[in-house]
Formats: sequence, C-alpha cells, structure tokens
Amino acid sequence: MPKHGPSLSDLPLSNLSGLSPLQSFLLSSRFQDTIRIPARLSPRFEDLPSPFLLPDMESALELLKRSVREKKSILLFGDRDSDGVSSTSLLGNFLKKIHTGKLTIKTSSEEDYGLCPPAMKFVREVKPDLLITLDFGTSNNLEIEELNSEGMQVIVLDHHEIPEKIPTSCKLVSPKRIDSIYPYEKICTSVLAWKLITAWLYDSLEKSGEYVWVRDGETLFEGSLVRKGILLFRGERSVAENLFPVPFREWPNAIDEEYPERFVFFSQISESSDIWEEVKQNLDLAAIGTITDMMPLTGENRIIVQKGCLTLQKLLSGIDSHRPGLKQLMKRLELNPKKISSRDLGWSIGPALNAAGRMGKTETALKLLLSESDQEAESWAADLLKLNEERKERTKRNLFRVEGFLKRKKERTERPVLFCYEPDFEPGVSGIVATRLVEQYRRPVIFIAPDHGHAKGSIRAYGAENVLNLLKKAEPIFKQFGGHKEAGGFSLPIDKIPQLAEILFQEADGWLQEEKENSSLLEEESIVSIRPAELSSEIYDELGIFEPFGQGNPVPILSVRAAKVLSYRPLSEGKHAKFKILSAPDSVHFIIWNKANEFSEILRSKGVLDLWGYLEENTFRSKTTLQFVVTAFA
Repeated sequence: MPKHGPSLSDLPLSNLSGLSPLQSFLLSSRFQDTIRIPARLSPRFEDLPSPFLLPDMESALELLKRSVREKKSILLFGDRDSDGVSSTSLLGNFLKKIHTGKLTIKTSSEEDYGLCPPAMKFVREVKPDLLITLDFGTSNNLEIEELNSEGMQVIVLDHHEIPEKIPTSCKLVSPKRIDSIYPYEKICTSVLAWKLITAWLYDSLEKSGEYVWVRDGETLFEGSLVRKGILLFRGERSVAENLFPVPFREWPNAIDEEYPERFVFFSQISESSDIWEEVKQNLDLAAIGTITDMMPLTGENRIIVQKGCLTLQKLLSGIDSHRPGLKQLMKRLELNPKKISSRDLGWSIGPALNAAGRMGKTETALKLLLSESDQEAESWAADLLKLNEERKERTKRNLFRVEGFLKRKKERTERPVLFCYEPDFEPGVSGIVATRLVEQYRRPVIFIAPDHGHAKGSIRAYGAENVLNLLKKAEPIFKQFGGHKEAGGFSLPIDKIPQLAEILFQEADGWLQEEKENSSLLEEESIVSIRPAELSSEIYDELGIFEPFGQGNPVPILSVRAAKVLSYRPLSEGKHAKFKILSAPDSVHFIIWNKANEFSEILRSKGVLDLWGYLEENTFRSKTTLQFVVTAFA
C-alpha cells in the first residue's frame, strides 16, 4: 500500500532564505547536497562542462572541418526515433548553412537498427567521403571497418551501451567509453550533436586556443590552468609553467568557483552575441532528445532541458524563428506559448516526432525539422500529426489484441515477466505497448510483432533492473539487439520466438534476483499529505521551482486523505475518469488514467479513498486548468 508523507501543516519552518517550508523540505529530501542550492534550483549555463572533454571530440571536429573546407561529400545517417531524428536534423541544419559540398541527410525507416545490410547498401550507393552516424554505430565495428577500407571516413555520435569491442577505425564520440573523462555518462545523442556544434562555434573564436591562468582568489601563486574548458592543472603557477611552457593569458578576475574551467568556457563563448545566440537556439532539439530518450534530469541534463524549454517557448511565441517546423508543430499541438514544460516535450512533441519512425515514414519528421519556411513546415506538421493519429489507432488495436491474448491463458500474467506475441500484432508501436503494459501489470514486459518477414520487439523495465542483461542471455538467437538499461529493442526470425520465450522464462527469476528488483521497487510515497482545501495553484507554483521533472527528478507525489468523491464522470467506456472531491477548490479537477474500473469498484465499497498523485497544468483549446492526476489509491 502506498505511504503518506508528513502533513503540510507539520513541516518545519524553512531555514533557507526565500524558500517555503514545502520547498525546503523537498530540497533536503531529494537533493542531499544543499550547499549548491543555486545550481539545483536555478540551472546555469556556467555549470555545463566543455564539449572537448568528450573522447574523440577534438579529432572529430577537425575531421568535420576539413571535410567542409575541402567540400567533401557528407552523409548524416540517424536512427528513426525522436533522439535520432532530433540529432540528425540539428546537425543537418547547421551543416546546411556552412557546407557547400554535397550533403545527404537521412534517418532509418523500416530497416533494422544500425548499419544493417539495407543501411550499408544505402551508404554504399551514396558513397560519401564522410559518414556521420547519429544514435547508432557503437556496435558496428565490422561494418565501419568495411566502409573505412572502401575509402569512407566515419564519425559516430552515439550514447548506447559499449560492447566488448568498439569501432577503432572511426571517431567515436561517446560519454560511455571506458576512457571518457566526461563527467556525465547519461546524455543523449541530440546533446552530443549540440556539443559538436558548440565545439565548432567555440573553435571559431579568436581566443579559443588560449591557455588561461585563473588565480584561486586568495594568493598570487595558486590557481588553475585551463584550455578549451578543460582543467589542465591546479596548483602552483611555477609548476604549471614548467609543465606547459606556453604563454598564459591571465584571467582578469579571480573566480571563486568549484569548476573554474567551465566558467571560463562559458565566458569566452558568450562574449560573441551571435555565436551565443546560436548555441542557445540549438538547445530546443537537445532538450527534446533528452526527454524522449528518458535521460535522468540531473546535472547537465537538467540545465539543457530547462534552457531548452525557454528556447521552445520563444519559438512558439514568435520571439525566435530559427526552427519553423517545430513552431508549426507546437502550434498544431496547441501548447501554451507562455510556458513550455518538460511534460510538453515528453507527452506532445516527442510522441509526434516518434510517430513517423513507428509508422515507417521517418522522413516526415526529418523534413519537418529541416524545413526552412512556415509554408513548408505547415504541410509537414499536418502530415506528421496525421501519422500520429494513425499511430494512436494502431496502439489501441494492439492493446485490444494483447488484452485478449493475456486473458486466454491465465499463466501469461502470472510469470515474473510478461511475454506477448501473436501473428496479428501490428509492428512499429511495440515500445509504446510494452510501456503501457508495464504500467498495468507492474513488471518487465516483452512485446513482439511480425515485421516484413521477421519479428521486432521491445522490452521495458518496471523498476531499476537492466533489461539488456536479460536480452544478453538469449543473444545467439537475435539478429540484432540493443538499447538502454531501462528499454531495449531487438529483431529475430519469427520461428525463433518460442525459443526466446523459453530462454527468458527460464532466466527471468535469476535475472530479477541479480538485478535486486525488490530493493528498487519501492512503495509509492507522497512528499507531503495535504487536506483537500490545501490543493491550490500556490502549491503547484511552489513545486514548480524543481522543474524540469522526469527521469532522476520525478514529479513530486502528493497525497490526500479520506477524499469524498463528487461529480464522478467515466471516460472512454470507463477506462478513465474525471471527478471532484469535497472541500477542494472548484478550479482543481481530478483525473485517473487506465485504472478507473478498479477505482470505481473500491469507491463503491468504501465511499471515501486516500489518493496519491501530482498536480499539473492542462492546456486545451487555449484554456489552462489545474488538475490532480491520480496515480494510486487505497
């Protein structure tokens, strides 16, 4: 049973200036180090690490600059999902402005993941001088060696798990490499594309290659030596001069910072208003990729999403005009131009972009994001949202079919993992269906559908378990598999599906024990328990300083004790419901998704219920209301 947090009225007074008791309580419970409060609550560009810390970044940049300078032919080839499309169009839009040679921009469509045979065939047909893969390539060592032997140079921007043998005949920019000194491992490919562009822009500055000496603020002789945002040395200046016999530029003012190299990098790149504006504008797609690829919203990702949402807000409101496609998409999605949140990225923009890949028409999303005029963008936005509606219908059909599949044999829902396959399941939406089933059955889910003569599937975690470790136990029968610890994808021959089921069922218990699932699946607990009358926009605004919410920084859960339900209205044949509760403000609506049948049964037997959930703003037809989304009840 979920747990209640302390009552709102029982919270101690805040000992932190400017924070309410609720804000102070959440800060101390969620963020253990309260020393760096400004960085926690007010994300700053100064806290972003240098792109040159990423392995192969400098050599990849030099290769790209040489290719542009010599007008070599370049092929950008990205994955079909939202992160792949966002990173490909981000780098594509940048190169379109500066590259006068041949530029081909493509994302995968119906072919398997990565440099599979159809993808290799396409690359060989284009025969670029430089191939840049985005969101895949780490596991394509042999294929990249082949292309290299045929005269193609390769840059890989990828954030997926590192295999035993990584490509060595290319520039592999990945935060997950063993030799990486980059401080954050979990950043998506859209961020890597943004980092590459930022590195290019920084390198164009007159003083970009300078060695800078930063005094520690206390003495003349102690300090830090930095270059390109990288800390080279910290200690006595005389020692630094012996180690680095180059001219040092004295930083004009001492910096009392934990990371002086980041501050110097930010100060240098922001000196040029044009360059700095371009850096900030490109955060729109970096933020979308971060949210849709479920990256943890801590550290750098928190800054990128918060600043990226501001960029998207300027775009929608008409202050900026750098991405017509995104602007038209947001307009058609009827997002609130006064506030773009991480929820908009995860629930509106991201699913729409993903729909193209799921329906086998990735080029629709790519052309939307590459469009250069509002007129062109309007047409692609309409096409994309039509695909999104088709994707929703396909998802509904699959969920209806899988419900019948699970009901036919009771044992299918009693195993530690849910395994779903039938020949009439439709392809392209397996990840969405698996995620919905995880929510309903509260366990890891494997969903497989036939797709062009073989089968493709998705696996989703329920807790903190690493699903790739389960897939590895069946590695020999896959054509391909990969992904993240929380979500993976695979393909295999259809006749191997029974063998896959047998292996996974046999290994599931041991795998779950290895992953220590029980310790990671904690009961839902609210941060505070509140009375119905305390629900208000003020509570919502207080919690808003902790935005953006997502992986690693979940939306705060509130609980309401002994709620008396009023005006109960079933939706979608009783699957969902809207209602109000006694003593709560009329302006706050309550909504429950997917569990309304169970909710109404318990409500009939008990009369009043304890509720757990979160507050959010809902904008529909330009009207914004506050709603409490119920996630649990008892």
